[in-house]
Amino acid sequence: MTDRHASTPDAAAGAGRDESPDVVEPEPEATDAQAGPGRRRRRWRRALAALVVLACLAAGGVGGAEHYARGQVVQTVRAALPGLDDDAAVTTDGAVLPQLLRHELKTLSIRANTLVVETGGGADGGDDATGSGPAAVTELELTNVTANLTGVSTADPYRVGGVYASGAVGFEELERIVAAAVPDAPDLTITPEAYGSTTEPGRMVAATTVLGVEASLTLEPVVTDAGGLELSVVTVNVMGNDIDVGADDAGDGLFGVGTALSYFGLDTSVVEIGPEVLPAGLELSQAYVARDGMRLTLIGSDVELAAW
Repeated sequence: MTDRHASTPDAAAGAGRDESPDVVEPEPEATDAQAGPGRRRRRWRRALAALVVLACLAAGGVGGAEHYARGQVVQTVRAALPGLDDDAAVTTDGAVLPQLLRHELKTLSIRANTLVVETGGGADGGDDATGSGPAAVTELELTNVTANLTGVSTADPYRVGGVYASGAVGFEELERIVAAAVPDAPDLTITPEAYGSTTEPGRMVAATTVLGVEASLTLEPVVTDAGGLELSVVTVNVMGNDIDVGADDAGDGLFGVGTALSYFGLDTSVVEIGPEVLPAGLELSQAYVARDGMRLTLIGSDVELAAW
């Protein structure tokens, strides 16, 4: 008889078997050396992308600082030159930040439709005795202005190593200057007669009416050795009679030079407009008649921008 309680080999084996779920041990991550070429390429791409993002962020920060620095330069120039028109352009060459660290801008350029500046006469207070003469002109309006400055200090009073500028004095502005230079002159209307250039001064006509008599002067701009301006009288016309100022036979009769000039409050054939009508530290190097007025070229060295 067979024992029903005897254990079979399979049962014995089952009794010793672990019935818990299988546990899968994680495989160690492959090193770069063990990783396949595809995985290594993906890692390098992710690293490169991170570097590009960081570089862009850094560039954006420097660019923003450079933009801000340029804005500060423009504000400083406008504070130093309050007569600069709203549409004026102020530019610099090269990166501004390194130049600001050196406290000096290599170059500074200004382009403006109008610029009203203080004159040397304004700094001196004019002629206290008469309140007349070129020194009585305390400000000057220039139009179509271009100015190139070099070696510009970034600290007040903003000293400038070199200035090369050009601008026009309109004919109405010139009338005001002549009226100050010649207090006894009647009201004059100045218009161009012949346009000049960088090689020719051109000519203007200053016309008036005195006691019903029409008279006019033909004027030619001349730059003086001192860097000022003279308006040389070439001819005088009184009652339709032309008098050549330089002629040998120009006498002192009814239509002589002396009598003719007296109609204009002049005792010489030159209207003197010295460098005091220019911004402090600047002098003329050229003057000629143009469509927008008398075109001036101004130069200077070691001048203070804040004094203009």
